[in-house]
Amino acid sequence: MDVLTALLACSLYPADDALVRAIAESNSESNPYFVYDPTLDPAEGERQSDPRSLEQALAREAEVTAKGARPLLGLFEIPPAWVAAFGRESAEAFDPCTNAAIGTAWLSAFESECARAALARRLATVALDERACVLRSYAEALNMPDLVTVVTLELRAQRPTPLAIFDAPILAPPSTRPWGPDRVFAPLTSLLTPARSP
Repeated sequence: MDVLTALLACSLYPADDALVRAIAESNSESNPYFVYDPTLDPAEGERQSDPRSLEQALAREAEVTAKGARPLLGLFEIPPAWVAAFGRESAEAFDPCTNAAIGTAWLSAFESECARAALARRLATVALDERACVLRSYAEALNMPDLVTVVTLELRAQRPTPLAIFDAPILAPPSTRPWGPDRVFAPLTSLLTPARSP
């Protein structure tokens, strides 16, 4: 399954598909077997090549954990604790759909927190402020402040995709889809207008 398909099918955060895609394509470079090792210093020279199979990913995760560090796994660089919180095994973090679902579930939770904080301050936030808040919260939860910069640069470099997250039927917001239990097939005005007698 390619990254865009996984995002379309599995994202639980339809509010900002560009942000979802940027996170999945940033540090992990769209590699579902990515394992981030926080003990490595990128300034020290060449880093190890990224795992390209489940076996390599699990081995790298075990190496990082043995050092006493907290690895971050897969497309959304989720910690094993998040995987466990959803009742999943560590190996499932390398499934693109599971990883996207867990990562975007946290994005949704952070969006709710940001909205509550804005409401508490009685400020009207625009989409960019909300995006910044959600991304900052995600980066703080991962203890990766540089993720904000990396994802922001990825957002600026993104090429438009032929499909958007909202093109997935299950994720289309009720206001834009002409189908489903919250929509009637006939226009509402025609239902409310009394029928004319012939």
